[in-house]
Amino acid sequence: MTFKQSITILLICSSVMLAACATKHKSDDSAISDANSAYQNDDAQSSGMGGSSGGYGDDSDPMHRVYYFDYDSNVVRDNDRQAIIANADTLSAHPSTKALVEGHTDPRGSREYNIGLGERRAKAVVQILTAHGVSRSQVRVVSYGSQKPAVSGHTEEAYQQDRRAVLEY
Repeated sequence: MTFKQSITILLICSSVMLAACATKHKSDDSAISDANSAYQNDDAQSSGMGGSSGGYGDDSDPMHRVYYFDYDSNVVRDNDRQAIIANADTLSAHPSTKALVEGHTDPRGSREYNIGLGERRAKAVVQILTAHGVSRSQVRVVSYGSQKPAVSGHTEEAYQQDRRAVLEY
């Protein structure tokens, strides 16, 4: 076998392995997504304190707990305020319940900037919660920046789903 044939075989094998890894990765993402959906459904039913949003921009549930933001903004959208207030009513009625507000961003921008923006988004939600009777000691804030995307992809639709704050309790 010549050197040129060896290189050709090596390139073909590498391509096949990369394709196999990409296929495996995609199926792993599907499994993780399915597991997360199952977890969220179990959590919502077992907590008895409302559920999370059914999807991007879904505010049909008055207690939804995922709030989306515009690009490079930490201003809570008007259509999310009522849900945050409904969650504030629930939390203030249950003072022993602890809540976590997670701030997230899309991947554009530096790591440091995204961590700061995620924190500002989470704090914007906390500000509404505390203004409506939730004790500040009940709520914790964490920013993940762009480290935990809602969906994989580099499209505007994916980025819209990544720009969010999530209320967990």
